[in-house]
Amino acid sequence: MKRLLISVAGLSLITGLTFAQMRDVPPGHWAYQSIEQLVQLGIIEGYPDGTFRPNRTMTRAEFAQAIARAYRNIDERLRALDRRIAELANRPSGGGQQVDTTQLQNQINELRNQVQEMQRLNEAIQTLQRLAQTFQQELAGLGVDVDTLKRDFASLRARVEALEGKEDKFKMSGDLTFGVYGAHSIDGKDVYTFNRTTLGSGKLLESIAVTHELGLTFSGQINDDVTGSATFILGNYLPYVGGSGKSALTTFGGPYTVGNTDIVIWEAFVKAPIDLFGAKVNVTVGRYPAKITPFTLQRIKPDYYLNFDRYSDGAFRIDGGAVDFDFDTFRLNLWAAQVNQQSNNGVFNTLGFQNHNSTTSASMEQMAGARLEFDAIRGEDTSLTIGATYYAAGIGAGQSFTFVPSGVVAANIDRVDVFGADVKAKFAGFTIGAEYAQSNFMNDTSNVLDSENWALDANIGYNFSENLGIKAGYREVRPYFAAPGSWGRIGYLYNPSDLRGFYAGVNYTASEDLKVNLKGTFLEGTGRVVGGYGTDDELIQVLAGVDYRLSERWNVSLNYEGVFWKIGSIAGSPKPVWNYFTLGVGYNLGENAALNVLYQILDTDGKGVAAFSGGPAAGKNSGAVAATTLSVKF
Repeated sequence: MKRLLISVAGLSLITGLTFAQMRDVPPGHWAYQSIEQLVQLGIIEGYPDGTFRPNRTMTRAEFAQAIARAYRNIDERLRALDRRIAELANRPSGGGQQVDTTQLQNQINELRNQVQEMQRLNEAIQTLQRLAQTFQQELAGLGVDVDTLKRDFASLRARVEALEGKEDKFKMSGDLTFGVYGAHSIDGKDVYTFNRTTLGSGKLLESIAVTHELGLTFSGQINDDVTGSATFILGNYLPYVGGSGKSALTTFGGPYTVGNTDIVIWEAFVKAPIDLFGAKVNVTVGRYPAKITPFTLQRIKPDYYLNFDRYSDGAFRIDGGAVDFDFDTFRLNLWAAQVNQQSNNGVFNTLGFQNHNSTTSASMEQMAGARLEFDAIRGEDTSLTIGATYYAAGIGAGQSFTFVPSGVVAANIDRVDVFGADVKAKFAGFTIGAEYAQSNFMNDTSNVLDSENWALDANIGYNFSENLGIKAGYREVRPYFAAPGSWGRIGYLYNPSDLRGFYAGVNYTASEDLKVNLKGTFLEGTGRVVGGYGTDDELIQVLAGVDYRLSERWNVSLNYEGVFWKIGSIAGSPKPVWNYFTLGVGYNLGENAALNVLYQILDTDGKGVAAFSGGPAAGKNSGAVAATTLSVKF
């Protein structure tokens, strides 16, 4: 209790000092940039007295006055815009009379101007929302009801969206992507790629795979309240990678092979707002994206080498319904869904409970759960958000999980319960994050495996400037924790488990054209289970990358990953080494079109230890991968 009181007192002191320092806002504060944006958008003309003085320290009361003026300005302009669009919409088209093309062109140009005005107002509303959160005390001092102001801002945003809907209720967009993958051996060796496959025949021209995918998205305003969206995919990329999410299991296979062209409904959902007991409730029904935290629910990108953007968001697509309650500082999400969606070529989306040391044929069939978030502290510079997650997932009757290398089997499983808690905080330039999760393997209501089944990650970061930032943390994943998450990669090992240790990294932006990043991870075995990694089993992972923009069109990147093992549980403590060198080149083909080329050299040496070889042979394994992706959006 004493520690708790000290922690609460310390947090209160930090929060108080932070707000005290902001009574007079210094010229470098982000609020000046926000006011400048409103000036550039023509919403306000400088500060309350009509001037704009970026070099003078302003009081918070002056900022509050500017916010109130901006709100009134936006409200008036929205009302005028609403009336003008209504006039244009009701203007006669000419019927059977001869059309005046000049008048028609003028009307089209005027409508385009109205759309641009709507976009400017939407940007202004977003800027005002940020300002209102930070200066809410001063607004209250002016007699402005902050809660009412927030609701008015939400109403303004809805009116902007409604006006946009009058101009264009239905939208269609699309993308077309082509990929070419090739691999070859070095000195006749084979090696495991980051796709958890082997190279194949060993000759570049005998391992070529050409993939393609067309995506079409239809979205629009069904009525004043209801919106809908649907995305359809036509191509052979999903059959090529075997589904939208990568497996983290220990099994390896040959190179991905190109299959038949498939047709997939990637997304199709409807959203509608509902007023329930005075609370705002948003309902989503259909096939929609679902993503929570890295340990609880997050999808691994299915392919490291080809850059198909659609699969980079980390969200699963699930069929079901979700209800979102928004109580201002509290947000509650409830959902129920089924997964394992089918296409013409079989299942294209699976959610497996797995880590890199697990093997099972079972995957999630359906789930139901809840996610709660609470904003304990709100602000642009100081914030604290606490989250909690729980869901139960059915995986079919009589399933079994085997955890390698311990050999432990959790038999006769039909359900997995996942619990999670996370914290995100920001103050005085620091960012803090922590996540804990646990997976219980169940038979009906009985626990089959509920020990050594948790994971923890805690980190802290600090930005010395806009160009330099550091981050450090601790991570521990116990051997029997398994979830449909995405919490990291070491070489070709996805979702590593039975390991614990520290990591640290630095990001430096030398200029607009040059960025450098470096990260080191220092792990050891947990030593928690017989046959698993022991505390004398160690590894060091080094990641280094440089991104350089050669010109407006050309950019190049060079990345290195080194994994250095020390297997203390084996006589002689062998030290396998994995090295990966990746060169990337990008070319901007213009608006909405890009060409990316990748070449990676893989060189590993297991030092006679097959389980840590990095390839089929216990000793040297080496090869290279080349990949090219061309993408166009329309």
